[in-house]
Amino acid sequence: MHSSPSSPARLVREFHLAFGLDTRTTPTEVSPELAAHRGELLAEEAAEVTEVSVTGPLDRLAHELADVVYVAYGTALVHGIDLDEVIAEIHRANMTKLGPDGRVSRRADGKVLKGDHYLAPDVSDVLRKQGWEPSARQLSPRHLPGD
Repeated sequence: MHSSPSSPARLVREFHLAFGLDTRTTPTEVSPELAAHRGELLAEEAAEVTEVSVTGPLDRLAHELADVVYVAYGTALVHGIDLDEVIAEIHRANMTKLGPDGRVSRRADGKVLKGDHYLAPDVSDVLRKQGWEPSARQLSPRHLPGD
């Protein structure tokens, strides 16, 4: 992983190693039990964000948001995913939502929508570059090796 000294990826890796938690360096499927446990941890943290997002206080919201990120990075680490690289690919795709004329299309609630020039992220490619070898059942026709 290519992370700065204070990056979430590095900090969470330090935590996982110190406490004997799962860490992998290559994208890997994990047991259904471990996957479910990580999902439950993420849901628990997201629920706490929802709980304090309106009522605050702001310092508690900041804490809960950080917990979500921490657990998300931990889940990525358990699966051997370099989440920084995946986020970079999502960012690349999100930036294509801006039309060449600089126009932004928004939903009524302000969410930025995908325009005609949107180029979807290719997370499978990012993971393959990290060493992931999807099984035949995981491959969709759109993501066959060599595409």
